[in-house]
Amino acid sequence: ALEGYLFPDTYEIYSNEPARSIINRMLYRFGEVLTDELAARAAERGMSVDELITLASVIEKEAKIEADFKRVSAVFHLRLERDMKLQSDATLKYIFKTGEGITFNEEQRNNPSLYNTYANGGLPLGPICNPGMRAIRAVLEPDARTTEQGYLYFCLSDDEAGSLVYAKTLEEHTANVE
Repeated sequence: ALEGYLFPDTYEIYSNEPARSIINRMLYRFGEVLTDELAARAAERGMSVDELITLASVIEKEAKIEADFKRVSAVFHLRLERDMKLQSDATLKYIFKTGEGITFNEEQRNNPSLYNTYANGGLPLGPICNPGMRAIRAVLEPDARTTEQGYLYFCLSDDEAGSLVYAKTLEEHTANVE
């Protein structure tokens, strides 16, 4: 139940400190960074705080470099607006507890988990990680150019750098994946 709400930050933790104390500090920090202003901006976008954090968690796992956070957000917002499934591999990695470089098969993509954004429309059941501030801000400020140009797909283009390549059509996306 705390997934998504334990703010990732640098904390000074003592060797004899109880887990409850650490968790409380992380929750308190979350309350500090998720200001009323950010919650109001989410509401302006028609999102609850839970939806904001859930989408931010998926973006956190998909984007690796700074330039991609707002672009990934734009793609996901467009997909949601068009009633397309998010089809995020990050949610499959969450379900199956796998790391990078894993390719998922059709059976896995059809898994009925409410976290599976291949099988289910909309956002996953809840957050899949504890997103940082740049992912939270990306949800509220998706890249306008990516939105205007209608990019609906992305995939990893450089394993080392972690950069993504974007596509407008499934055909372009398939070519990028290959």
